Amino acid sequence: MSKATDLLKQQLEQIEHLKHPPVYHPRYLIWKDTTLRIIKDNFNERYADLFENPGPHQIAMDEEQHYQFFLYAIDEQKQLLEAVIEESERFAGSNDVDISKVSGLKDYDLHPKIKDVSLKLFEDKYFAQSVEEAFKLVIKGVKTIVTRETNENLDGDRLMNRAFGVENQNPIIKFNSLQNPEDIDEQKGIMYLFKGIVGIRNKKAHTNVLLNDQIRAIEYLCLSSLLMRLLDQFARQGN
Repeated sequence: MSKATDLLKQQLEQIEHLKHPPVYHPRYLIWKDTTLRIIKDNFNERYADLFENPGPHQIAMDEEQHYQFFLYAIDEQKQLLEAVIEESERFAGSNDVDISKVSGLKDYDLHPKIKDVSLKLFEDKYFAQSVEEAFKLVIKGVKTIVTRETNENLDGDRLMNRAFGVENQNPIIKFNSLQNPEDIDEQKGIMYLFKGIVGIRNKKAHTNVLLNDQIRAIEYLCLSSLLMRLLDQFARQGN
């Protein structure tokens, strides 16, 4: 968190220059928006709420009171930033208390449906549940297509074999014309990716394994995103 706290310290250095009239000058509004983004991207969401709504929540009666309320609000924001920096540095490297917000996915353009079911869980550090929801979404997507085409109610490995398999059948979901060995190898490779998430999900469900590794969770979510985009590719082909 040292980079995030360094950014907050830089924002703190600007506060005294923002206190001069007129109140809520564009310089202040830009400073506030930038600081709020730093907090949202790196810290607990509660801190962002406190920063965004400082000061007395009442209507100023005159210009002087309006200015005093502004000064009160900006001083509250200053104290909050100082407290966040202090807590962040106090618990730096501690596994017992973590006030940060996980933001490791912000550079990944996940499939929109994966974002919908998993991103908030991931950011709140429910890594296992975020991956579980992503895997369930992919499996549901495959099952919907297979059920629609065959009226069969399949699950697990049997579902993936029926959807993608090329042995003694024409696959329901295919990604090329299957006209040569290279096409067939590609189809099989993609099938094994889909079958892989079934195996991973089943093992963790049956052994009650908790996923607490942020990096591994990111990798699983990216795999799920890739598989959803492959299903989208199949849908665009009009099959």
